[in-house]
Amino acid sequence: MKSGSNSAVAFGRVLQAVRKRSSKNQADVASSFDPRLSVAAVSMAESGNRPPKTEAMVRGYAAALELDEDALLELWWAMQGMVAIESRAEERTVPQWWRELWASPQVEVHHHQAVSEAAGDWTPTEDWYAPSVRLFALASAIREILVRLLGDSWTVDYKHQIGLRDPVDGRLAAVIIELRTAVPGEDGSDTSHELMASFACPEPVARPVPPETTPRPNAEGISPDVAWILSAVEAMPARERAAVAGFIHGLREGASLFSEVTPPPA
Repeated sequence: MKSGSNSAVAFGRVLQAVRKRSSKNQADVASSFDPRLSVAAVSMAESGNRPPKTEAMVRGYAAALELDEDALLELWWAMQGMVAIESRAEERTVPQWWRELWASPQVEVHHHQAVSEAAGDWTPTEDWYAPSVRLFALASAIREILVRLLGDSWTVDYKHQIGLRDPVDGRLAAVIIELRTAVPGEDGSDTSHELMASFACPEPVARPVPPETTPRPNAEGISPDVAWILSAVEAMPARERAAVAGFIHGLREGASLFSEVTPPPA
């Protein structure tokens, strides 16, 4: 997840909303990590300027905020455009790029409403347009994950914002996701819902590395040094892992080159 991207900002808003709802401050979250994070790091994660880079870090936030780890991981990937889809053929969930998502009938209805609104506002001088149906599908998928992640005490919904193509006063079409939580009244009943977070559904451009589908090596059967190396490599970004793989390949080629038996001199 790229620092400062729409995906990072959206994920950070969720982290911030959950932290505030649980009455924890940033120092409480920072101290939950091992090794402990700085308060500045937590603050930047919530702003999107330093988002979690690895699944291990996401699991750390899940533990600190008392959230389901798998659900938070699923949200983290969905914010980057990779949505887990049930595959009947493979009998498991598989990651799917958001531009390839199938739109449900309800999503089609929401998209049609946005298209109708944009068409009603369109004039020869104001080119209004609706968000794409695929963006609606991604927003719907993210909403479903958030509902499972946050529970019944939260209300998760989304609304559209039509865009204007104009070189000066233009604005992007968007699907806005809103997180609200019930506010108890004086008699103890939930009388209203307070807006805890609002963010535009991200439109990731580059497809990220999908979640691993092969089982990881069992660290219990290998030496601690090797286990540490494997963990460090797994935590690296894809580009760094590729560089390590190239380095190892070069070492192997060099070893085979210099280990060849040379004929004795005549």
